[in-house]
Amino acid sequence: MRPFQLTLIILILFVSTTTVLATPKMRPYSGIGVLQISSVGVTDAIRLYSDPGIGRCCKVETTAIKELNGWLFGEELSPSLLVTARKGDWLEVEHDDAGRSGWIMQERRWIYTPWEQYLKGKLALFLRNSPKKMTQVLPRPGAAEGTPLKPKQPMKIILAQGDWAYVLLDQNSAGWIRWRDSDGRLLVGFDVPLAK
Repeated sequence: MRPFQLTLIILILFVSTTTVLATPKMRPYSGIGVLQISSVGVTDAIRLYSDPGIGRCCKVETTAIKELNGWLFGEELSPSLLVTARKGDWLEVEHDDAGRSGWIMQERRWIYTPWEQYLKGKLALFLRNSPKKMTQVLPRPGAAEGTPLKPKQPMKIILAQGDWAYVLLDQNSAGWIRWRDSDGRLLVGFDVPLAK
């Protein structure tokens, strides 16, 4: 009886470990925009605060930021953080996989861009774990049915309005997609491999 129990426990551990490794990252909340951090001149970790200018809560390395959001924005670009709120020159940013946030004062060499401006002209893909019913191109925002997209189909975003973006798929087809869902989670990412 004991060898059976031991085998069962090992099997359960093996299955749960492989399931965790295969699960794609959870789609993050979009917030209000993106902060691109120039790593030039950043020698120490970036300090974050619990409230703007009050109570340092933690610090984050630029290499950790690249690891955190590289899958979303691409490894080649400067490290980027999702911005959830803004108060003057202070930005609230998500700094780990659990969605914890802290406040950071925007420096001159860093670029904060609200989503509608950030999306314009970007190449995007639907994230792997986006719901199938939302990975389609529609003739107009809110239309009941559209054309489903193939996995890893790149789209060029022409303009964004609210949760919707007008995209160009190729020279002959364009339409509307949702770039974030009704809960505010991203449906698209920007780590688009360039054609060689």
